[in-house]
Amino acid sequence: MYINKSLKKYIDDLAAKLPAPGGGSAAALSGALGIALLEMVCNFTIGKEKYKAVEQDVQAHLDSLKKIREEFSALIDEDVATYTSICSAYKSKDKKLIDKALKNGYDISLKMCKLSKNAIEIAKDLSKKGNPNLITDVGCGTELLDAAFNSGIINARINLKGIEDKDFVSKENKALDTLKKEWSGDGCEIIGW
Repeated sequence: MYINKSLKKYIDDLAAKLPAPGGGSAAALSGALGIALLEMVCNFTIGKEKYKAVEQDVQAHLDSLKKIREEFSALIDEDVATYTSICSAYKSKDKKLIDKALKNGYDISLKMCKLSKNAIEIAKDLSKKGNPNLITDVGCGTELLDAAFNSGIINARINLKGIEDKDFVSKENKALDTLKKEWSGDGCEIIGW
């Protein structure tokens, strides 16, 4: 479980000639880092008299962000486990096992996109209600979420390419197209720079 190991160990393993962790796990870490920055903005806003009018909204954002960060953090290791199962399925040459493993990989990537999308809506509101001294942290957090979202799309599409269930592939490619069209995760745009 990487979530309980040092950052150095994770980065060293990510760089090494190992099958995992890879892009999906790194994308989940990117999402968790983006969320952590947004939580910091909330924490530097809550409890200050001049932000009293928005404190309830910001507290609700903080509560939601904590849950989203937990989910992203879990995905760091879930992606490693899922990629390992995909490799095992390919070694077995059992097409049903391969499809099942790839669908699990697709689900993780799709979840990453949805978590990013939920968090971006919070970031947009924080750019207006959060402590303005941390506006760049909103922007940086948003950019990390943008990386998580786009990496999720890339990994979802590569999983779909290997799945033989054509109905599933067609339906989910359309779902990804819709998600991509709805996405607006440009950090500079969100903070108005």
